[in-house]
Amino acid sequence: MLPRQRAEDVVAKAASTLKGCASYSDHGDSYRRTAGNKIELPAPVKGIAACFAVSGTVNCFAYLGRGGVVTTVSSMGVDQRTAEWWLERIMAAAEHRLEGLPA
Repeated sequence: MLPRQRAEDVVAKAASTLKGCASYSDHGDSYRRTAGNKIELPAPVKGIAACFAVSGTVNCFAYLGRGGVVTTVSSMGVDQRTAEWWLERIMAAAEHRLEGLPA
């Protein structure tokens, strides 16, 4: 729970950060943002998603929020299509839980 912030504000900040993020490093690997993104975000919740790739792996991340709650979910795949497929299924479960919260 966010004691003093609304989920839509936190997701907007995450969106701003993701839009400006072309790459990141993790454990010595440098991930670059993928050019295409076909992730369908759930409509009843606020959200933003992006994918990053390193040789042989794509990681996709999403920030989802409703009311006073924000959650992050992520997936990994051998290619963009696989990572997006997994992320959409994970987001569906998160969306189901978030929908039960007051907006």
